[in-house]
Amino acid sequence: MNKLVTVAALLLLAACAREGATADSTGADAPLPADAGTFTLEQFQQLRWMNGMWRGFMPDGNRFYERYRVLDDSTMVMHAFPDSTFGTPSDSSRIMLREGRVVNDGGTARWVATRLDTTGVDFTPHFGAPNRFTWARESDTQWSATMRWNDEAGRPQVRTYALHKFGR
Repeated sequence: MNKLVTVAALLLLAACAREGATADSTGADAPLPADAGTFTLEQFQQLRWMNGMWRGFMPDGNRFYERYRVLDDSTMVMHAFPDSTFGTPSDSSRIMLREGRVVNDGGTARWVATRLDTTGVDFTPHFGAPNRFTWARESDTQWSATMRWNDEAGRPQVRTYALHKFGR
């Protein structure tokens, strides 16, 4: 179960690696990546398809669970759960539109969107994160999260997780 929670936490934007982090743990002084996009409120609304509860599937057959909730017109919150009861969250992050930037803030790590359209969104590290990722909408009930990072030897790694709408 710990492996499941660890993988889900990585997938769910809680990468706590401090490589590349700034002295300011909030990342306030971290420069934006050159490829950071600018977006409108209307574009941000295209992420509302994520609202709801999702069951994710890992390559080893294990599952993880996430809930995305729209808080207001420019903020969503994600909670990760260790099981299908959606009881106590094991992780969380906020996906926000702020000053024209779509930011995914996991607390100790932050990503900024480089692309956002009706098919999904690409995120690149802003601070404290070793990975890039893409959320790709496949239908009203399915999407995928693709993680990209380099291993210790600098070799590119890619892993894709399927997510399906979960009851209730």
